[in-house]
Amino acid sequence: MRTFHGLTRTLAGAAALALALAAPALAAPGGFLGVYLVEEERGRDGALVEEVAPDSPAAQAGLRKGDRIVGVDGAATPNSKALIGILTRANPGQKLSLRVSRDGWERTLDVTLGGREPAARAPAPPAPRPQGESGFLGVFLRQGPQGEAVVDGVRDGSPAAQAGLQSGDVVKTVDGREVRDPSAFVAALSSLPPGHKVKLGIRRGGALGRDITVEATLARRTADVTAPAPRARPSQPEPTPSPEARRPPYIGVALVDADGKGPLKVEDVQAGSPAERFGVRPGDVVLSVDGREVKTIEQFVKAMDGKFAGDAVVLKIERDGWRNDVRVTLAARPE
Repeated sequence: MRTFHGLTRTLAGAAALALALAAPALAAPGGFLGVYLVEEERGRDGALVEEVAPDSPAAQAGLRKGDRIVGVDGAATPNSKALIGILTRANPGQKLSLRVSRDGWERTLDVTLGGREPAARAPAPPAPRPQGESGFLGVFLRQGPQGEAVVDGVRDGSPAAQAGLQSGDVVKTVDGREVRDPSAFVAALSSLPPGHKVKLGIRRGGALGRDITVEATLARRTADVTAPAPRARPSQPEPTPSPEARRPPYIGVALVDADGKGPLKVEDVQAGSPAERFGVRPGDVVLSVDGREVKTIEQFVKAMDGKFAGDAVVLKIERDGWRNDVRVTLAARPE
C-alpha cells in the first residue's frame, strides 16, 4: 500500500490511513514534503520512498524513488508511520535534516517544507502496479572473502526456502546476469516483479563444490523482517594461517592528506587490487579504518598495523556526500 505525505492525500496520523487513501485531506496539519511512502508500521530500516513529486521540496533536496529516510533531525524513523508522525507535527517553512540511505550509502539532506498544495495541483497517487513492485525472495546476504554475494540465511516459507536455497550458497548470476557482490544481487532483484520466475546461478559447497541453477517464483513483499543474529562461528570457518605463513597486507590505494591535515583522499586505485575489487574509487574520502578515525596517511598506516594478507578491514568511505562501510579483504603484497 502507498501513502503520500504533503499533497492532497496527506496523513493526519495512523488512524487516517484508510481515509487518506480514498479522499483529499482538508486543512491537515504539517508541512509539504512531497513523497509517496510505502506503508510500513513494523519496519525497522527506514521509511521507503515510493515516488517523489516533481518540483516538491523533496525533489529539490535530491530525494529519489527507492531512498529510505532513516532519521529526521537526529530522531530515528524506522518506518513510514514514524516519519509521518514527525512530518504532521512540522510546519510550512520549517527546515529539517533528513538522514537518507541509498543503496547502502548514507548522507544528510536538508529540506525546507512547503505549504499545503491545493488539491487542483496535486497529482493523483500512482495506481497500484504489480509490475512496479520489487519481488520478494527471502534471503539474508553477506559479503564473501572476494566480495561475492553469499546467502547468510533463508526466511522460513519464503520463495528462497521453497526453491531450496541454503546458507553458504554463493549467488553468481540472476537470470543469466553476472552478480559480483551483494549490492549487485539486490539491484538485479529490485527490477523483478512479484510472480517472476527468476533463475539463480549458484555455487554450492565452496571452491570444491558444484554450480547449480535454482528457480524461484518471487512473492509480494510483506512487512520487513529482522535478520537473524550472527552465528557465533561460521558453519565452515576459514582456517587461520600460522604466524609464520602470514604475509604483509596489500590494499592497492594511493592516498593524499592535504599537507598532513586531512581529509584523507584516495588519489589512485591499483588495477586488480583489493581496493578496486571491493569498490573503492579515486576521489573517495577515507574516514575510518575498523572504526578508528583517520585523517592523515600516518594515521592510516597505524590503523593498518598488525594486519596481514587475508584479514578484512572495514573502511568508512565518503563519496559525493554519501557514506558507506566498505569491507575489504586484504591480499598479499605483490613481489
